[in-house]
Amino acid sequence: MEFQQAERLLKLPIYVFAQLDKIKAEQQAKGADLIDLGMGNPDIPPPQEIINELVRSLSNSENHRYPSFEGAPEFKRAVSNWCKRQYNINVNPDNEVVTLVGSKEGVVHFAFAYINPGDITLVPMPAYPAHFRGTILAGGEPYVLPTTEKRGFLPDFKALDPEIAKKAKMMILSYPSNPTGAVANKQLFEEAVAFCKKYEIILVHDFAYAEIYFDGQKPLSMLSIPGAKDICIEYHTTSKTFGMPGWRCGFAVGNSELIEGLRKIKTNLDYGLFTAVQKAAIAAMTLDESAYIDRVRETYQTRRDIFVDGLNSLGWKVSKPKGSLYIWLPVPKGFDATEFTMRLIEKTGVVVSPGTAFGEMGEGYVRAALVASEERLREAIERLKKAGIRYS
Repeated sequence: MEFQQAERLLKLPIYVFAQLDKIKAEQQAKGADLIDLGMGNPDIPPPQEIINELVRSLSNSENHRYPSFEGAPEFKRAVSNWCKRQYNINVNPDNEVVTLVGSKEGVVHFAFAYINPGDITLVPMPAYPAHFRGTILAGGEPYVLPTTEKRGFLPDFKALDPEIAKKAKMMILSYPSNPTGAVANKQLFEEAVAFCKKYEIILVHDFAYAEIYFDGQKPLSMLSIPGAKDICIEYHTTSKTFGMPGWRCGFAVGNSELIEGLRKIKTNLDYGLFTAVQKAAIAAMTLDESAYIDRVRETYQTRRDIFVDGLNSLGWKVSKPKGSLYIWLPVPKGFDATEFTMRLIEKTGVVVSPGTAFGEMGEGYVRAALVASEERLREAIERLKKAGIRYS
């Protein structure tokens, strides 16, 4: 018997990361020592205080019962205080916060709450896959806003056909960006808010890398722009900020009507976030975070400098990104993104992600994640050098 998948699944592009996992498993079965820079999987552990709080919370039998759908009141108050302290934005914990089982599920499920079949979502490309896959799964159509290195991988709203803008239901931005590492300035955010208000478009900002920035250039919250809360929902995660990717803890803040729509769809799909994890996240957002987060930033910045300087010694001319965990580098002549990814794995054991995993605008690039030690990043560069892999 042949089982026919739903059209929403058949419309999805190939999930490159699943293919990459299969290739990595094959190489490891052959005994290969892989330096895996393919997935943005943080390797810096969370503060011990957070782990201790999780352990304490596990011993409380009440925490093993179903949690509240939208999040524990004390969690939402901690989120509100965190947003005020870190980004100088005012968030009402009663109706402008919802807890997520990781920000990715919130971004995708938001599409189910607001996108109907045929609706258009504007997505700057290249982009994190969830930013366009959620729309596809909901039956909508992602519309590519091209971004290029020349423009700092930022979209040009003025270049968009007004007729497309009139039809658009939603726009998804994310800065600092995965995969390019681009950071948006205040002017771009002001333009985005004005544009979305003019065309009555829901503005989604995925702020997953809010605290991963370099050279002292702290990114802005979209909600810090006057009037943004009228149309905007913003996503945050503890994965990158506190080294908790496996804990699946995030939250969304912003316009109360949009928050309610997301909460409503989630009540039909999950039972909320494990209370013990919420307790640990509260500890994370209320401890003296400066020492830990500063150390995380310094670690990633040192890795960034080592890896980019190494690539540039081999002929690349890669600029050092101002945020995120990623290096976005062009592939040498004679290769497409997938071919170069395969060559690196086979010849050096260094794993990166082909740019096509992030949409068609990613062709010609690969993404390396700074999730290995300084020693291993230096070794990766040395392997490329010994294999004769250079940029030309």
